[in-house]
Amino acid sequence: MTHWTNQLRFGSIALLLELVSLSGCGTWWHGDHQSVTIFTTPLNAQVVVDDRVHLLAPGTVSLNRKEDHQAVITKDSYEPKTMTLTRTWSWWVIGDIFGCAIIFSSACISTDKDNGGYYTFDDKIYVTLEQKADATPLPGQSSQ
Repeated sequence: MTHWTNQLRFGSIALLLELVSLSGCGTWWHGDHQSVTIFTTPLNAQVVVDDRVHLLAPGTVSLNRKEDHQAVITKDSYEPKTMTLTRTWSWWVIGDIFGCAIIFSSACISTDKDNGGYYTFDDKIYVTLEQKADATPLPGQSSQ
């Protein structure tokens, strides 16, 4: 064989291995959990995620990418706020579809769907609480 044929064969094998490594890439590269930081105005609000994770904002929580999550934000003299932390499609979906179309396997797609690799959350979430209408401003606070 010629030198050119060997280089072409090596290049083809390298490309195939690279494409195989992309399969399930969403889960492999960013895992099935994501750290999300929640910021509140005013500071130091209590945040409860899914009725089990408690933190003081600003704070970071690790969210399972397989599902959306519910957060309840409270602080004295402010109206409580309930919000859904909604996951969205990750750009890794494109890598899986492209990689799987070439290697003719749907295993990577189903792996990422099952493990949450297809999804992502915003890395930072900002929440503003409204002061209660009947609340008396605390010392040092101005009424709005």
